[in-house]
Amino acid sequence: MEDFRKIIVLANREPPGNLPLLAQSLGFEAEVVRDDIQAMEKADDSTLLAIPFSGLRLDKHGLPNTLRHAMQFSPIFLYQVESRLVDPQIALMLGVRGLIHREEQLDQVLLAIKLLMRGQLYYDRALLSALVDDMVRQRQSLGAEQGDVSAMMSLTRQEKRIIELVGQGARNKEIAYNLNISAHTVKAHLSSIFRKTQSRNRVELLRWAQQLSREPRMMM
Repeated sequence: MEDFRKIIVLANREPPGNLPLLAQSLGFEAEVVRDDIQAMEKADDSTLLAIPFSGLRLDKHGLPNTLRHAMQFSPIFLYQVESRLVDPQIALMLGVRGLIHREEQLDQVLLAIKLLMRGQLYYDRALLSALVDDMVRQRQSLGAEQGDVSAMMSLTRQEKRIIELVGQGARNKEIAYNLNISAHTVKAHLSSIFRKTQSRNRVELLRWAQQLSREPRMMM
């Protein structure tokens, strides 16, 4: 996923809080809109939609209709999230790019905005790592459909390692440092991985890996 240039805050249910000002303090363009129509008119490939989510639930019952509609025209993340009401694993699997919780300190919120605007996911690393670990364990006893077999077989050892690091929440610079390669080379590998797995971004790549874990066994 390429970097985003602008945040659109959809404040149709509650005030936008200080997120627009924080984004602007980091040099990002931010705009508050009051309804879905405005958001849809202003959204494009360079925009990220932020939705205040205080007091709302996202769990096994699925994605609220307001979010489902918003995701049709823009990638989204949620902020002012209450931990007791939102299941992060379900949010990730449904395509939400990140969760910023109400109790997070200012420096952490600023970091979250930076990462999200760089096209990265913002979730607890333990969650991302657990998902990949579960995928690897299940893959040892399960197989894959022919298409997934072909995709996995086409991946190089380096690309497989990068997928593991992505699943652990590593940023491009961290992947580069870990593998002793340049950040430019990491981007090139990710482009190749997205093409081979038919994924458009990191969220879809994690979905592909998760799906692989549910299918019959395949040798690495």
